[in-house]
Amino acid sequence: MSDPQAPASAAETRKIWPDPGPAPLAGYLDAVAGQPVLPIATQALVAALEQGWSDPARLHHHGRRAGLVLDTARTAIASFLGVPVASCFVGSSGSDVLRAAVMGLYQARLSAGAPARILVGATESMAVTFATRACPGVETITIPVDAFGRIDTEALSAAMSDGAALVCVQQANAEVGTVQPVPEVHALCRQAGIPMVSEATQVAGHRSVGDAWDVLVAVPRDWGGPPGSAVLVVSPDVRWRPDEAPDRGWVGGFPDVAAVAAAATAAEYVEPHWEAQAAHHTAMIDRIRTAAETWPGVQVVGDPVDRLPHIVTLVADGVVGEIVVTELDKQSIAVASGSACTADTRMPSHVLEAMGVFDPTKSGSLRVSLPYGCTDASIDVFLHEAPLIIAAARG
Repeated sequence: MSDPQAPASAAETRKIWPDPGPAPLAGYLDAVAGQPVLPIATQALVAALEQGWSDPARLHHHGRRAGLVLDTARTAIASFLGVPVASCFVGSSGSDVLRAAVMGLYQARLSAGAPARILVGATESMAVTFATRACPGVETITIPVDAFGRIDTEALSAAMSDGAALVCVQQANAEVGTVQPVPEVHALCRQAGIPMVSEATQVAGHRSVGDAWDVLVAVPRDWGGPPGSAVLVVSPDVRWRPDEAPDRGWVGGFPDVAAVAAAATAAEYVEPHWEAQAAHHTAMIDRIRTAAETWPGVQVVGDPVDRLPHIVTLVADGVVGEIVVTELDKQSIAVASGSACTADTRMPSHVLEAMGVFDPTKSGSLRVSLPYGCTDASIDVFLHEAPLIIAAARG
C-alpha cells in the first residue's frame, strides 16, 4: 500500500476538476468526518484574514471592509444554494445555526398559539435532536422510518393532526445515504401550516437542495470549504425569533469572516463541477454495493437508488465495527463505524437501530463516504482488503 500521506495520483481518476483541484489522501474514505480544504479556498482564507479581521458590524473603515467581505461571501453562497441572499445567514457551526433556527421558530410559533410539540424523524442527527430537546416545555414526537431509513409520511401526517410547532426532516441521511421524500413532507407541512426545518449535511455539493423546506442548514465543509462556518437559510415567509438578532447576516457570536469567504470561494469553484463528481461517486459506490452484497454475513443498507452519491454503510454480522476500522487503518484505508454524529465508534448507531437492520450486540457497521477527487484505486484497495479483514475479525 502507498504512503497514507501521499496525494492520490490525478492519473488514477477522471479529470473532473480544473487545477488546482482536490487533493485527497490515498485511501481516505471518510468524507463525513471532513475532507481536505480545496486549495483555492485555502488561498481565499489567507487573503480574507488580511481584509476581514475586524467586527463587520462596526461603522469604521476596518469594520466596513470586513462587512463587505462577509456580504460578498454570503451572496456567493446564496447563489450556490439557489436562495435569496437576504434569506441566507452564516454561523460558526451546523449545531449553532440549527439551535438558533429551531429555538427561534419554536418561540415564534408558540407566540402564535401553536402547541409545544416538535415532530422529528427517527434518523435525524444528534444536532437536531439536541436542539429540539433544548426548547423549554417541548414534547418531542419521533416519527418512524422504514428499513431504508425513509420517513413514514403516513405516520407523520397522522402526528400533524394534533398540531405542532415545527417539523424536522433531513434532506438525506448522512449515515446511510437515503434521500428523504422532502417534497411530499413539505407539502404536508404546508397543508398543515407547520414550518419544516431540513438539515442538509452531506447534501450541498453532492446533490441539489431544491426548495422543499422552510428552513435549511448546510455546512461548507461538504463542498470543500474550511471548518468554522455554517449556513442557515430561512424562507422569507417564515416567522422566527432567534435569541440574538441576525445582525448583518449572521447568527450567534462574532462570525469567522475569513472562513465564510473561503466557503464562498469553494462554492464558486465547485458549482460547475459537482454534478460530474457526483456521477463518478455514484459509480464508485455502486461498485462497493455490488461487491459487498457477495460478502458472507454482510448487508448493504440504505436505499440502493434514491441515495446520496458518495455514501454507503455496510452491516457485518459477528464483528466489532471499531476493530474492522482499526485493521483497515493499518492498511492505510480510512473509514468509519458507529453513529455519523460522533467519532466515538462505541456509540451504537441510532439510525441503523431505527431502521431495524442493526443489533449492536451481534454486528458492527462500516461507513464509506467519498471525498472530492477520490480515486478508483482507493476503491480497488478497499474492495480487496475489507472482506478479508471482516472475515478475520470474526475469528
